[in-house]
Amino acid sequence: MHLVREICGYDRETEWQVWSTPIDEESARALARFLDTEGDGDLLFVYDLEGEPLHEAARLAGFEIRPGLDYTLEASGGE
Repeated sequence: MHLVREICGYDRETEWQVWSTPIDEESARALARFLDTEGDGDLLFVYDLEGEPLHEAARLAGFEIRPGLDYTLEASGGE
């Protein structure tokens, strides 16, 4: 199975996902240095992004942080 990783944005009021962008493997691994990934070497869990990790995600994936959204790093199976 091929893993696809995305940075996802969730509306704080509705908690619905309203935005996402893919992040490549190299960038996801670089971002993992800012997260507590102990026991998750494949980065399969959902990681909340805020503060420095969020700013690093924005730099690596090339997006602007939007107020009113909560951000996560997520993995899913792809083709």
